[in-house]
Amino acid sequence: MYSTKEFLEQFVCKSGETVEQLNSREWQVQRLTTRTYRSKANILAAEQYDAHPHQSIIALKLTPRAKRTSLPVSPSMLEEALALGWIIQEVRFKKDGRTPASTVYRMGPGLYAYDQHMKEEKEKVMQHLQKTLGDELDQAETILPHEFERQVRHFINEEDTSWNKVRVEKFYHFLIAYLQLKRKQTRMEFKEIGATYYREIGGSKAFDTYKDVFIERLEKWVNAPIHELGIISQGSIVPVYFAGSVTGKYSRYDIGTVHGTTDIAITQESFQTNAHMLWLVENRAVLTRMAREEDFLRDTHSLVLGVDGQVRGAHRKMIQQLCSAPTIRQVMIWVDYDQAGQVIARDLVQLVKDVPYRIVGNEGNVFSSYETYKNWATTITDAEQEMTLGSVSEWKKWISK
Repeated sequence: MYSTKEFLEQFVCKSGETVEQLNSREWQVQRLTTRTYRSKANILAAEQYDAHPHQSIIALKLTPRAKRTSLPVSPSMLEEALALGWIIQEVRFKKDGRTPASTVYRMGPGLYAYDQHMKEEKEKVMQHLQKTLGDELDQAETILPHEFERQVRHFINEEDTSWNKVRVEKFYHFLIAYLQLKRKQTRMEFKEIGATYYREIGGSKAFDTYKDVFIERLEKWVNAPIHELGIISQGSIVPVYFAGSVTGKYSRYDIGTVHGTTDIAITQESFQTNAHMLWLVENRAVLTRMAREEDFLRDTHSLVLGVDGQVRGAHRKMIQQLCSAPTIRQVMIWVDYDQAGQVIARDLVQLVKDVPYRIVGNEGNVFSSYETYKNWATTITDAEQEMTLGSVSEWKKWISK
């Protein structure tokens, strides 16, 4: 750990500056000129510091190079913080080396030592969680979908920069809790996971804050509703709406209206279609508009499925089932013309895999490459699908382009 002098040299001194101790709490920053040393700053910093700062000082969230002209703490707390090295005061001089130019407060060596210690402790916690999750995965490997098991191992080995560290740590606990329960029973309620893991009042709600993002991650890993992982209830049912000819083990749908199924049904179904064209549209307004054109759906052998602005696990599994139908010749992807639409289009392209696809633009254009579509999308103003719904004649042109 740094001494006070080393800390000042590392984080306070500018290029070419050195620090000299004046007494137990005061330091002078100097720079060598052609003839002599010139005083650049005066610093109040305790030589002997304490590495257990008060919570009010921790709450300031200072960093080694951050500067504050004032601090939201009481005068007595500021005096204590300076005396114990949690905070330092830096007074920079003008060119004459005597006249104060600025006065700021900064992180002191005591607060820095505490921060480093906490980072080390958190790293130990993460390493322990990674090992625990790996061990749980080894024990449950034979009862898990292969792709899910592969994705969890990738999560353990690769740093996730899309989530903050608090969420990542919570997700480790969630996965460990899930795997522990999965080895005991094949099906579970979402709230069972937290309740059986923490075994205390409020445990059932432990993962509620992140429920949606955790479920979204799991469904993306398995390309299916979380029911396939044995989580049979999340407190809500995800609907999937479509228009066209679809058959399953327990159901049959024909052209003529908008149909609906659920994530629970999709888990148990094996949907097929005799359609040639599969339309994947972002908004329900587009789905309902196309559903009314029965002749168009029949003439072009089209099936239209709405993803409702978010490709959930239920959508993923049904799309994959439909794309496996031997009659499907092409997929038409039609989304909003904004950043979110580009993300949805990317996910859909990944889902359809080897089936030829086209992405619909709003300038009468279509794209057979996602990269080409993405480059074009960055040149236009954001717009919604409904602004260019078009007509049957235009839809037919898009198919044949």
